[in-house]
Amino acid sequence: MKLVALSAALMLAASGCVSVSEEGSGNPPGATAAAGPGSTQQAAEVPQRPQVLEEHSGEGLEAAIGYWVDLLNHAVATGDTAALKEFSAPDCALCQEQIAQVDQAYAGGGSIAAGQFSITEISSSLDQFQEEDGQDMVAFANFGLERAAGEVLDSGGNAGSEIDPVSCQDLDARWDEIAYGEDGSFIGTICSLAVQEPVFDETSGWQPLNVTFNAQ
Repeated sequence: MKLVALSAALMLAASGCVSVSEEGSGNPPGATAAAGPGSTQQAAEVPQRPQVLEEHSGEGLEAAIGYWVDLLNHAVATGDTAALKEFSAPDCALCQEQIAQVDQAYAGGGSIAAGQFSITEISSSLDQFQEEDGQDMVAFANFGLERAAGEVLDSGGNAGSEIDPVSCQDLDARWDEIAYGEDGSFIGTICSLAVQEPVFDETSGWQPLNVTFNAQ
């Protein structure tokens, strides 16, 4: 399988901790999680839901994506998938796959080292399609992720498998290699993800996300 080609058994579970900004919108494009003596302790703290998620705006939706990535990285750094489950839509197949991979990696005392995720780009819109004839405004968001190298460890701290890094540089030139399998079927890449029909609730704000591969 090619460097970034992802199948149903993709190893997004091998990730590290992406820090939360003061507004909770995740790392800025190109940023990676901080490493150092305090990073393990920081990773153990469940990211808090940012207040900006209560805003029906592009900034609020992008913050929701950053929050989801933070929860994903908290889960893979600690094995605690509870918060990720809460902010992942029940019909989000990619989300459920990541949760299952994390649970499997940590079963029996295993763990994941490094393999940090970072947001490379993010865009959203709530006003491209204005309200007409009483219809609700349409919202959409796209984003991309990269992944650093890492390892899946067993209960003794020994490496069980390596995590290949994912780079989104020169993505256009390598699109066929990245997005399609040998049989020509679309696989997808974390360099191009989308939030499927994001939902905003006037009382509680942005709801759990349905993250999927972006085929465009």
